[in-house]
Amino acid sequence: MKKKIAIFMALLLVLTCCHIPVHATEVSEEASTEHPETTEYPDDPTRAPDLVSNAAIVMDAASGQVLYEKNSQEKKYPASITKILTVLIALEHNVDFNATVTMSENAIWGVERDSTLIGLDVGEQVTVKDLVYATMVKSANECAYALAEYVAGDIESFAKLMNERAAEIGCQNTHFVTPNGLHDDDHYTTAYDMALITKEALKNETFREIAGTLNYTVPATNLADETRFLWNGNKMINPAEPYYYEYCEGGKTGYTSKANNTLMTYAKKDGLELICVVLDCDGAKYAYSDSKALYNYCYNNYIYYYPLSDFSFESDEENAISENVILDNYYTSLNHDMIDLAVNKDYALLLNKSVDTTQIERNVTFYDQAKDDVLGEITFSYGGEQIGSTPITSTTPLLSSQMSKEEKLGQSTSIWKTIGKIALRIAIVMGALLAVLLLYMLFAAFIRNMKRNRRRRAYRRRRRKRDDDYYF
Repeated sequence: MKKKIAIFMALLLVLTCCHIPVHATEVSEEASTEHPETTEYPDDPTRAPDLVSNAAIVMDAASGQVLYEKNSQEKKYPASITKILTVLIALEHNVDFNATVTMSENAIWGVERDSTLIGLDVGEQVTVKDLVYATMVKSANECAYALAEYVAGDIESFAKLMNERAAEIGCQNTHFVTPNGLHDDDHYTTAYDMALITKEALKNETFREIAGTLNYTVPATNLADETRFLWNGNKMINPAEPYYYEYCEGGKTGYTSKANNTLMTYAKKDGLELICVVLDCDGAKYAYSDSKALYNYCYNNYIYYYPLSDFSFESDEENAISENVILDNYYTSLNHDMIDLAVNKDYALLLNKSVDTTQIERNVTFYDQAKDDVLGEITFSYGGEQIGSTPITSTTPLLSSQMSKEEKLGQSTSIWKTIGKIALRIAIVMGALLAVLLLYMLFAAFIRNMKRNRRRRAYRRRRRKRDDDYYF
């Protein structure tokens, strides 16, 4: 028996050492167990980095111009960066930060217990401010759920608000089901759409403040004596973290097993504010290294150019002005010597540093009809393609009422018709008044004549009576 056991153990040892597979598998020569890394090219800063993330985008926060993209229109699961829109909707509904919210059964037990939470319980009371900050700073899933219930009553109604707002912003490949981003097959977005949502959110100063908060304290509640100290999960804004990026001002992290790591951040350097979104990244540290590499690439290669800093209407734009119908009508009809045309001299084009700005063409166009205070536009083109435009405006009174010659003629005719109608009505009224006055005068004369005749007859009767008395 001992001999059989020894033989069996020997065979088992041989098989283990030899790593004999049960099913043979063909292995590619290119296959490697080494995880890909974010790769930058410091010797060639014009070369975009190689990313670990399967989808990414960098967008100018001011104009929406895209500086970099990788599979930016491909549908992905967003995980907790969903909460960007959740908080934005709450802020746009002017929620009262001091209002008290009682945690519901659904808010506590309607989320996965092994997901990110701050440990609230059913019946526990916190403020709306606590919910908002815990949602963004700590990414607390039960807080996002409770915030959605507070705003819309239930999750389904809040999801409807989310999808409607996303559509208004311009998202075309986004559909949200939950306010916290916990996985649902029908809960998806794209890097481009998330950048658009972030661009909209950054217009809200309160959102900026919350998204850039490093830590927050939830005070003691009716069910908990201790305070809850929360740290922001975005390591790019924490100077104590190895992934700190000095120009990063805020952001939101996300993770689920189906979504992988997701990250939205925004940064500002030399007046240029950029939004970076990475999706489907295998590893949180790579989401940070991808984002930092993209910021380095964009800040090394893009710059603001101000094409109207020395612009003047008194130079090469004189011909355009002299041929313009609006201005011609204005000068002719109102006899003005000059007009206050204006452009935004701070208008900026975000250009790659390789662009030869001396080759940018400028074209001044005036409209045939003013549109409110806009008279025309200046367009810019490079290499035959339009790269930007800005309006020409004026604050001159009555300028917006100046029309084309044909419209002015029609308007003039209409005015005279109106004046004629008014004059006719005045003549009719005056005639009626004169007729009434004449009738009144005739009636008054008739009354006076009747009274005079009555007095005469009375006088004659008295005179006759005296004469009769005298001769009697």
